[in-house]
Amino acid sequence: MMDREGMASPNLSLRKQNGSSVYSFLGFLILGIIAIVIVFFFPWGEMLRGTQNPELVAANQAMSKKDFDKALTLFDKYISTNPGDSAGYVGRSRVYVQLGDLNKAAADAKTALAKTPTAQAFGQEAIILKIKGRPHEALKDFSEAIKLNPKYAWAYAQRADLYSRAQENEKALKDINKALEINPGFVEGYRMRAWILSRMGKCKDAYDDFQRVAKMGANDAWTIQDTAWFLLTCPDEKLQDTTKAMDLAKKALDMMGAKDGVFQETIAEAYFKQGDPLKAVEHQKKAVEMGSQKCPDESCVKEMKERLNKYELAARQEVRKSYEILPLDSVN
Repeated sequence: MMDREGMASPNLSLRKQNGSSVYSFLGFLILGIIAIVIVFFFPWGEMLRGTQNPELVAANQAMSKKDFDKALTLFDKYISTNPGDSAGYVGRSRVYVQLGDLNKAAADAKTALAKTPTAQAFGQEAIILKIKGRPHEALKDFSEAIKLNPKYAWAYAQRADLYSRAQENEKALKDINKALEINPGFVEGYRMRAWILSRMGKCKDAYDDFQRVAKMGANDAWTIQDTAWFLLTCPDEKLQDTTKAMDLAKKALDMMGAKDGVFQETIAEAYFKQGDPLKAVEHQKKAVEMGSQKCPDESCVKEMKERLNKYELAARQEVRKSYEILPLDSVN
């Protein structure tokens, strides 16, 4: 009995030790997996959002209220105390874009990328390149931003706009659909998609998006004039309605007054389509003089001048002045 026990005990002890080692290894493995999941998948951004620097929060709030002078002061202060954080430089770059100082905006965006190449830093550099008329470089940066943050709806929409301007409408539609999938409340995204669809000749789908935008932003002057322009210029003539377009164009102009040349241009096109080129010229000249906040690179002023030329040609009195009427033979 004693011999059997004496022989069995070491084996039993060994099995217990082996079992303990296995359990210890599995325990550490599980703890390691949990740690990895916490580090990489836990929504730290959401949790830390509430602990952001108060100056940075206040600066972004000032931006949302379009108080750009206050935002600039707050971003300056944040950068002075947090020089290693790219968020401050991205924020200040956004302010400089709104103030029209693209050189300072570009410098801050470049600094942000040097500090930490975040999606927002790439997106900020991209929008500056877009405004400066460098679409290929902007496209590359927007793509980098999307690669870093696949949920960056604004970057998808901006890339869609670049594709649309290059007449790559299928790519544009794919990107704007992705932006709206990520952010279903993105009003400007629906407006962008409406124009892409219109350029593709899909006027019924475009009209549906304009209706959606109108519901989401009731009594918005930009939405009203957008709808008016669509009703005047949609390739599908069945959906054109010059009478309704004129009413909308006048309403939008009354709401905005003399704040942007686009509203003058819309009503100019309405007069032209109703057969009054002289009135069209009158309003289009105002449009050219005012320009538009919607094209900081002033590219739309070139289009405005081209339309003005069209209206002036239509308004020209057709008189033949250079034809010979009298006989050339002096005998008579």
